[in-house]
Amino acid sequence: MFVAIVVVVMATPSGRVGVRAGVTPDAQFRTSVSRVAVYATVADGSGRLVTDLTRDDFTIRDNGRPVEVSLFSNDPQPITVAVMLDMSGSMVNRFTRVRNSTIEFIGAMLPADRAQIGTFGDEVSVSPMLTSDKTVLTRVLRQELWPGGATPLWNALDAGMAALSRETGRRVVLTLTDGGDSCIFRRCLSFEDVQKRAVREDFMIYAIGMERPGLATEIVELSEETGGGHYEIKADDDLSSTFVQIANELRRQYLLGFAPLELDGKMHKLEVGLKRGGLTVRARKNYLAETRK
Repeated sequence: MFVAIVVVVMATPSGRVGVRAGVTPDAQFRTSVSRVAVYATVADGSGRLVTDLTRDDFTIRDNGRPVEVSLFSNDPQPITVAVMLDMSGSMVNRFTRVRNSTIEFIGAMLPADRAQIGTFGDEVSVSPMLTSDKTVLTRVLRQELWPGGATPLWNALDAGMAALSRETGRRVVLTLTDGGDSCIFRRCLSFEDVQKRAVREDFMIYAIGMERPGLATEIVELSEETGGGHYEIKADDDLSSTFVQIANELRRQYLLGFAPLELDGKMHKLEVGLKRGGLTVRARKNYLAETRK
């Protein structure tokens, strides 16, 4: 068995962000000029985050054609997250570790961060409150987690996305599970259903596999396609530090934006590159060139 943490990051539903000179990244989503938003993670050869790059260090290609990076920010990015925890029967022996590690993650939240707690097992449920109140979130984790049932992973990811669907800016879904999907509901979503939504609506997936056999192939594929990351940790590794590592990376991503060459309602291939050598960049690989409604 393994534990996987999937983090999903999302821009606005259309993948567009407006920009004006002198406005903050949060305000950019409310302006009128259409832009495609791209979050990029940069690391050096040892895997350490690189956070001092400038706009001129990045290149973007839209369906193979170079475009101007017309929006750039390397300011720390706040996190809006729905935490989806696997409460299936196989999680019983890991229950305390998962709960306590998640509480530590909540404790490390900054004032601008907001979180929402969800679980999946016998059912999929998400608490109605998206909040920065750590007391409320900790109470949910201490009092409202009940192990049992199967593992409706794809339904849970979809529910996490739906919970934040009305939010603007970057949205994150963090799910923790000990295996692949084993949904037994009357209506079970497939990997393809979740993949389609994640790609079309610009979600970013992160995955951490713990213990054997490691990460499921579908999760790795989805994380790479959407510009996230995937990690493997051992049973005796510190799960709390992994949560913190993910949070730090999310805060230090670069926000890039460009004007699409055409809004044809089709999926476009995205290529984000760097002019500096010795560095690697992760960013989503495609976007929907949707016309503004």
